[in-house]
Amino acid sequence: MNVSLLPLPPAETRADFDQVLARFPVGESGVDFPIAFCDLGEEAAVVEELLLRAGAGELASLAAFGGAVLGDDGVGTACTLLSVDEVTRVHAFLTTTGTGLTAHLADVLSATVRGDVPYGYADDLIELVGELRGLFESAARDGFCVVHLHEG
Repeated sequence: MNVSLLPLPPAETRADFDQVLARFPVGESGVDFPIAFCDLGEEAAVVEELLLRAGAGELASLAAFGGAVLGDDGVGTACTLLSVDEVTRVHAFLTTTGTGLTAHLADVLSATVRGDVPYGYADDLIELVGELRGLFESAARDGFCVVHLHEG
């Protein structure tokens, strides 16, 4: 399953499901978008496990997969929503843990990756968590909700 995150003003999260879907950037990977956007891809479960081991509790699932179901097309695409309060809580956790998440990286990788860890995977995961932190920082600062798009 591919998971992408996008901050939106609370009023826009009350729009039609298709309108919310249309707000997600579409394009080639590596393209810079003018809005805060985080594509966890298929690594959402690994990110969740990393946050759990760092003591995030329920916030780990909220950060990686979202909260309340916003909409579902019934054929593999769904959106979940984090409220402004939930965004603030996730942001506070990510801010207080700082680089402490990397202390759990070896344990998480040994538990989630079979065989040898591919070269560069750990660095990519650290970069991905940094992007996640940046998205929640931006959303919390602006008083936005966060929508998670689940595909597949």
